[in-house]
Amino acid sequence: MPVRTRDEAAALARRYLDAMERRALDEAARCVAADAVLTFPGGHRRAGVADIVSGSGARYQFVGKHFEAVEAYDAPAGGFVVYCRGTLHGRWRDGAPFEGIRFVDRFEIDGEGIRRQDVWNDAAEHRLARAAALAPSSEPVR
Repeated sequence: MPVRTRDEAAALARRYLDAMERRALDEAARCVAADAVLTFPGGHRRAGVADIVSGSGARYQFVGKHFEAVEAYDAPAGGFVVYCRGTLHGRWRDGAPFEGIRFVDRFEIDGEGIRRQDVWNDAAEHRLARAAALAPSSEPVR
């Protein structure tokens, strides 16, 4: 899987994310270098694709991505930096649907594959707002 161009780097990032969404873990793992650093919101590091699925299983039944943009750049030290951004959709652990949660995935990619993934999203804010909306009110009914 040699990656020689920005287009190939962007395609690798999308192939990886698409495989993760389908839970095609072997396919996703082939996109990732053996020593990759995978960091998720809250600074949570994951050891590999199976660990990513395990970590998200406590929050989601299913999560998918609607992409708004995939942008690839040459990295100063060689290789490429790829940004994927858009919104998340899916079902929370209790089965309630969600959509429109912003995300950004940043990848560092070289000839070995994905060396680093950093993930940012607004899922925690949405979970907090949902919990507050579902909590019983302490206000008296008038």
